[in-house]
Amino acid sequence: MQRRAVAMYLAFFLVVGGAAYGLIQTTAAPTVAMDGESYAEGDEVTLGERTWTVSSIEAESDGGGGGHGGGGGVTVSGELSWTDESAELETTIDNGSEVPPTDVVWDGQTARREATFEDGSTVTDGTTTYEVAVNDSASTLTLTNADDAADNETLEAEDTFQFHGFEATVTDVSDGAATVVWGNPYLVVVETENDSEPTEATFVEQRNLTQLATSDPALYDEVITQDGVRKVTYRANDTNVAVSDYFDPAERHTVAEGKTLQYEGAEQTVDAVDSEGITLTRTGEQTTTVDLAEGENVTIGDRQYFAHFPDNSSVQLFESDERYEEYHAQHEAIDAYTERKNGLWGVTQLSVVVAVLLIATALLPVKG
Repeated sequence: MQRRAVAMYLAFFLVVGGAAYGLIQTTAAPTVAMDGESYAEGDEVTLGERTWTVSSIEAESDGGGGGHGGGGGVTVSGELSWTDESAELETTIDNGSEVPPTDVVWDGQTARREATFEDGSTVTDGTTTYEVAVNDSASTLTLTNADDAADNETLEAEDTFQFHGFEATVTDVSDGAATVVWGNPYLVVVETENDSEPTEATFVEQRNLTQLATSDPALYDEVITQDGVRKVTYRANDTNVAVSDYFDPAERHTVAEGKTLQYEGAEQTVDAVDSEGITLTRTGEQTTTVDLAEGENVTIGDRQYFAHFPDNSSVQLFESDERYEEYHAQHEAIDAYTERKNGLWGVTQLSVVVAVLLIATALLPVKG
């Protein structure tokens, strides 16, 4: 009698568990499917009054299963970009800041020095001669000690190295030659003590007097102070001379509002000068980017849009006011399906556990 009852219950739970498992296997999971054009990386899409470019679409595995958009276990994101080729760009140089010689150029400039190192030529630094090799394909400059090939250095654009006692910068490598710039930095000074509304700023050369003395063979390698006056000393007769009398005055260059300044490789207009510093403006390209994520709203112009990634390599864009309810409803359907599926898995697992317990019970010895 005991085994007959166990067999009946076992059949019941097997039927229930089998039915639940069958539903899991035969019911297709819903997905988000939005009618509309899809855009791949590099495609253009007009949103409002501007045409944007889909600049990137990236799929990254999140290590999980399931998920909406882009496939289970994968998070897809993207980016839109728009370039304004005639944007007004603004740059500020702070009052009291130092500007390297690579950043500013004007006629008659003395604190900044520039040289072209041609492929196959030689350059001399002090008593050492270096052979120059320029690799156009790799955009590199190599300097090799002519007397010791093991003493060499390979540089790219923006790299620095010691040259004539300065930190020199490689500003360009192309067409079989490298451009090298070195020299003293400039201090930006806006005089405000006697002018509450300044219109001019001055670039004042910042010199290392000890470095200047060291590089001059007629002088000892030091600067001394006598009666509050800084002096250098001749090697020939040990006499001292004031620094201001021996060296040329530090370079000073004044810029005024409305004038132009060659700064960071571009001709810029001095738009304003105040106690805070100099404001420069120029016309150039400016790129605006917008990050895209599945289902997240972004504001472009005066409208809101959201993104949907139907796969790992394309994106759809919709106005939030028009299509977001439809998108949200499909996600609710997915969430409801997931809840039902989890419930069916629970029924299946419970049925298996109960079936095992019933079989174990049936195998117990019958007393009496």
